[in-house]
Amino acid sequence: MHPIRSSFRSNQGTTLIVTMLLAAVIGVSLVSYIKLSNNSLRQANRTFYSNSAMNLAEVGLEEAIACFNQLDNVATPTDAWPHSSPVTATTPWTLNATTYNSSSSPNTPYAVANFTGFDMGPNTTGSVKVYVHHHTALAGATPVIVAQSTITLPDGSATVSKYIEVTLRKRSLFANGLVARDNVSWVGQPMADSWDSHGDTQSPAVAYSSGIRTANVIVASIGGNIGLAGGEVWGYTKTGEFGATTGGSVHPLGTTTNDPTRRTNDFNATFPLPTVPAPTTFNTVSSSINSNRTFPAAGDNSVVVAGVTTYYYKFSASSTISLAGSDTLSITAGTAVVFLMSGQSGTSSISVQGNAGIDVNAGASLNVYTDGNVSIAGNGMANDNNNPATTMFWGTNATSQSFDISGNGKLTAVVYAPNGAVSLNGGGSSGLMLGAVVGKTITMNGHTEFHYDDALGRLTTGNPFGISKWRELQSKAERDAYATQLAY
Repeated sequence: MHPIRSSFRSNQGTTLIVTMLLAAVIGVSLVSYIKLSNNSLRQANRTFYSNSAMNLAEVGLEEAIACFNQLDNVATPTDAWPHSSPVTATTPWTLNATTYNSSSSPNTPYAVANFTGFDMGPNTTGSVKVYVHHHTALAGATPVIVAQSTITLPDGSATVSKYIEVTLRKRSLFANGLVARDNVSWVGQPMADSWDSHGDTQSPAVAYSSGIRTANVIVASIGGNIGLAGGEVWGYTKTGEFGATTGGSVHPLGTTTNDPTRRTNDFNATFPLPTVPAPTTFNTVSSSINSNRTFPAAGDNSVVVAGVTTYYYKFSASSTISLAGSDTLSITAGTAVVFLMSGQSGTSSISVQGNAGIDVNAGASLNVYTDGNVSIAGNGMANDNNNPATTMFWGTNATSQSFDISGNGKLTAVVYAPNGAVSLNGGGSSGLMLGAVVGKTITMNGHTEFHYDDALGRLTTGNPFGISKWRELQSKAERDAYATQLAY
């Protein structure tokens, strides 16, 4: 009996050992699995907060770019950057109008801000520091923005940071000629070409003539088609990927033979609504203008904007310009005038008929911001300057409006109405427009001539700054390059 009991006890011991080994293996596996799960969870959290930190850094960039895009609408550059005085005491920008001095960028004005209090989740906070190099965007300067975001994790023992550097530049809203968001439709035999009112210098603008014609005009559609009918383009046509150009002749200088290579479908652009100035000093126009009137009048208030004395006129919603007969609205020579015509959607803000007209005298400029409709007929617009940029119509309607330029008159101007139906209707032999047009749709009828000013491609007025270079600063050396600037 004893050998049998001994064998049984031996089997029990072996089973117990195997069980203990299996339990140990399972325990080790569970511990490893738990550690792996914890590591995966921490990695997932780290990735989540890393993405959040990137988004937070971009918030800082957007705050800075929004300030840059106010530079054209303020009396002095510092007013575009809300700071402790005199704008408001609750805003974060600290401006150094003296300089940030370093061996690589001496004598550079800069701005800094620290945006805090972001709730990134349970017990998780975020902040972003922003450094702006050349915040006043002086002529020839290249603005740079650096944003450093920091997210403090729930246990408070670790942080996640992201650094982004962007370089800005202004792009012209009028770098093409005739640009529609939807279709460009020609009827009859319109024509389009170009010239350069300023050449390679900043000398006084020169008038268009066929002797200085260039073939740089671009007739473009972002999301539609271009139909040229029997028209002629001395330049290029461009559509989006699914658009097409039909009819007409598109060619360079020296020939009238159609060149198919000048028709492409790789065009893309964005055209935001214009930013309407919000001056602190302005004059109120409380009744409609339907007879002779001169701006500015004696005693009218003015404000200095970017070094230019400017007269702002804010029209009431019911105050429009309606001229007929021989009445004239005149802008005095050498003055800068801005009309602010809001609350007029669906109505006619400006109507000029017959021999009436709007006269922008030599050395003067007129900017019109309106959400209403504009109709200029007959001989209704005279710009005594050869530079189209001295007369600019800004369509501010977020849904729809119309700009109708018709008759035998000549319009030397720029029309920017991204939601506007723009119609150029030259009914006779002398109907023409010189300048640039951006609209939702563009129609040209009859024998209308359109002459694009190449100089407008160098014009940045009213255009938001764009990002020409974007990069994440990942290495220690890249981040250390801004250690001093962000040490606040």
